[in-house]
Amino acid sequence: MPPVLFFYTRFDKILTMKPVLTIDPENLFRGDNKVFKALSGENIDMVFDAFSECIENRYIFVVYVPDGISRWSREAVEYFGLPGMYLKDAGHLWANYIAEDEREIYLEQIDALERGEATSLEYIMRIRNAEGVYQTTGCKAKLITDDNGKPLFFVGSIRNYERPDTIDPVTGLYSRTNLIYTIKRYLMDRVPFAVAEVGIRNYFDFNSMYGFDEGNKVLKRVAEWLQGRKAKGTFFRGDGTKFLYVVQEDAHTVGEIHAIFDGLKEFLKNDISVDGLHAELDLCGGAMHVTDMSLDASSVYNSVQYALAQAKAENRMELLVYNEEMQAKSRAHLSSLNKIRNSITNGCSGFYLVYQPIVAADDERLVGMEALIRYRDENGKVVSPNSFIPWLEKDAAFYELGCFIIRTAMNDAKRVIEFDPDFIVNVNLAYPQLQRVDFKTDLKKMIDDEGFNTKNLKLELTERCKLMDVDSLRNDMIYFKSSGMQTALDDFGTGYSALRLLISLPVDQIKIDKSFIDDIEEDFPRQCLLEAITNCASKLNINCCVEGIETERMKDYLKKNFKITSFQGYYYSKPIEIDDFIKWMKEYNNIQ
Repeated sequence: MPPVLFFYTRFDKILTMKPVLTIDPENLFRGDNKVFKALSGENIDMVFDAFSECIENRYIFVVYVPDGISRWSREAVEYFGLPGMYLKDAGHLWANYIAEDEREIYLEQIDALERGEATSLEYIMRIRNAEGVYQTTGCKAKLITDDNGKPLFFVGSIRNYERPDTIDPVTGLYSRTNLIYTIKRYLMDRVPFAVAEVGIRNYFDFNSMYGFDEGNKVLKRVAEWLQGRKAKGTFFRGDGTKFLYVVQEDAHTVGEIHAIFDGLKEFLKNDISVDGLHAELDLCGGAMHVTDMSLDASSVYNSVQYALAQAKAENRMELLVYNEEMQAKSRAHLSSLNKIRNSITNGCSGFYLVYQPIVAADDERLVGMEALIRYRDENGKVVSPNSFIPWLEKDAAFYELGCFIIRTAMNDAKRVIEFDPDFIVNVNLAYPQLQRVDFKTDLKKMIDDEGFNTKNLKLELTERCKLMDVDSLRNDMIYFKSSGMQTALDDFGTGYSALRLLISLPVDQIKIDKSFIDDIEEDFPRQCLLEAITNCASKLNINCCVEGIETERMKDYLKKNFKITSFQGYYYSKPIEIDDFIKWMKEYNNIQ
């Protein structure tokens, strides 16, 4: 009997099955068969595209076993850089994308399928994407046979475990992953469109004053306000406090985008309160009208980001539209960034580390140093890290740079530890590192390769790390501490740092950012907040380091009035290279 397709119907909550179509497998794939025609050409493309959108964060494929021809989703072709949507002998071709040390295991599974010893495939391996970056992916696939046991289809999906979710958990809006996909679809369909991005200006002060939970409530209220608009396009959550809007271009687009911006600006100005107290927030934004379909999604996104950055830099609380003048400046900036990115792939050439001393607050003895990355271009000019680090942290190449920083910092620190066995080097961890499932393994290998004592290593979580799920962060920190390392929360008192993180995460240290202590002697509310933070940290046995110490007066004031453990800043030394650091250390400690 040939196989039968079923559909389900429901009457009075009773589930029944009714046969609707009988398929003869011997005739199904004949060229004149209507079913074959229905499942080929543009129809199968539509099925795959619709199915891919329904199954988020997965790439699907189907193999017609008798001919060895496979069909892959467009997303899979784009993300992994496959030769095309229709492939011959894809099982062995796919082996070229698998990490070399895992390839043999994969080929053994493929051979078992071909010999008829297995009917399914399941693995978690590192796969190379179109950018040449290996990412951890999982595959599940199953063999479908006809009634005679003859292999007919091999159907499966591939999941990228390192790709962020497409729905933002805080706001419920689509995430940046879905944003890039949407821009690509507009470009692929050659449909003019517009992209606008807004950022809340003084959210960091609000978050520091009222806490993480109240800050998240603001983000949720913004999302609810946006979703309440009768907008033709789609809203997305960007990084941090940024929101984006993408819409097909027509005669009303310009007015609609500016109306949304002006309305949200008024909402943040007049309708935000905490415990009955009014809290005024401000807004700036950037936009781009895209008519050049030769652009790629990254160029469009970076251009909108550039317009927003210009609005912030010029302190213009308005929506700046990307123009020709910005384009010229942006191209020069992107050219510089691309050179820096290429330097990473070329063994991190041009990159080097500098170190800033950390001293104990009680007796000002040297106790550690923080490692900071720098870049020198081909002309010998030092490029400000603020101009490339935020961009690089969103690039897959950053992971390699992060490993370079850790290895170099440990190797340099060993020279200082010769003088002080308890000396600690602080190394910043970025969001892309903690998101990688293989980071812990790579970190352990780097520590073992360098022969470095983990008691001398402190890992600082940078700002974007704090956007991660708290439970996930806690598990990471527990692992680091169990391995003998110390942990710290960097930039405490700005951005997303809050007392909630302090009591939720098993950290050894918090670092108060310079911007938090500027003019603190004249700022009574900030004095109260710093007192609360340092008292809480002290009771939890968490050290407190203040960054940005530039004068003796500032050092003495903080030491006298707050429970500070250590200081860091230009008052002691600017960040310097390791040879200069050792010279400075010998002079500071009177070592001959």
